[in-house]
Amino acid sequence: MMHAKLSTMVQVVRLRYAVLFVLLLTVVYWTGIHPWMTNWGSTEAEQQMALPGDDLSPTGAARTTWAITVNAPPAAIWPWLVQVGQDRAGFYSYTWLENLVGADIHNADEIHPEWQRLAVGDAWRLAPADYLWGLGKDAVVPVVRIEPGRVLVLKSLWGAHVILPLDERRSRLIVRGQAGASDPVTKLILDPLVFTMEKRMLLGLQARAEGRPDALPALKTVAQLGWAAAALVVAGLFLSQRRRRPWLALPVVAALPALVTSQDLEAGLAAFLAVGMTVLGFLIFGRRWWGLLLVIGAVVMLTLLLAPDAFIAIGLAFALLLLAALSATVVGRASTSSRVPGRLATPTQ
Repeated sequence: MMHAKLSTMVQVVRLRYAVLFVLLLTVVYWTGIHPWMTNWGSTEAEQQMALPGDDLSPTGAARTTWAITVNAPPAAIWPWLVQVGQDRAGFYSYTWLENLVGADIHNADEIHPEWQRLAVGDAWRLAPADYLWGLGKDAVVPVVRIEPGRVLVLKSLWGAHVILPLDERRSRLIVRGQAGASDPVTKLILDPLVFTMEKRMLLGLQARAEGRPDALPALKTVAQLGWAAAALVVAGLFLSQRRRRPWLALPVVAALPALVTSQDLEAGLAAFLAVGMTVLGFLIFGRRWWGLLLVIGAVVMLTLLLAPDAFIAIGLAFALLLLAALSATVVGRASTSSRVPGRLATPTQ
């Protein structure tokens, strides 16, 4: 019964309607979401404020100004900021996205004294030096200016990270960066990617400086169960028919970089589901799958941009969808069972 309902949904979401939906979201992105992304969390005064590192940007270049209030003094924020890097404390962001390609990034939840030294000429490393047979050796962002406890300026898009005290217990962490590429197509891809990871980094740094977890443990547990259950369902659908079984190799191979190089189960689940659901949809529905796939992709992108924690949001969505499917199946079977006696009964002569 659930397969029939999903098939009906796929038929309803025709490709032309899906394309119109994505085009509408693109208009919303350029007119509303992108301007919000450009100055996320910052006030108009902060956007106009001259900050260290501004002189390093080309004259007239577009820039971003992101800011967040941290309920902690600068002295409690700086140790977390200065130890950022792939080979150090990670980026306090989405490791399940960073490790999809085997970047081997792991976020630290404590301050490490051995990572507290940083000077001009040092760098934030983005990937292991031996990544992709040595291509990662240049995957670094150099430090070009530093004022311990207050300012950390990095080259390129990363820009300046400036800590300004508000009072004895609160601070503003402002990030001034250069906007991405100028052409619309590249900006449509690069800007959301940079914003998604930087926003989560600021939220992760805020939580650590304030001495609290990134997310409520109960919510994270439910989300993890949602991801795991969704992966089991997808694997089961591959295994349920002989002709689908060989195709299971594709999502398994997609999950290997995260599992082998980073031992990141969440990243492995994300890769398995992204590829598995895509392949499975085409195996079951053929070309009719394109429409719903476009809609799903657009919704996932919006979730990454807008949700405080996209992993939890997507995991909860998986859990709710699976719970709804299970409930519908139970209700359907109960309804069928209640009708059977009535059909079998015959009147007494």
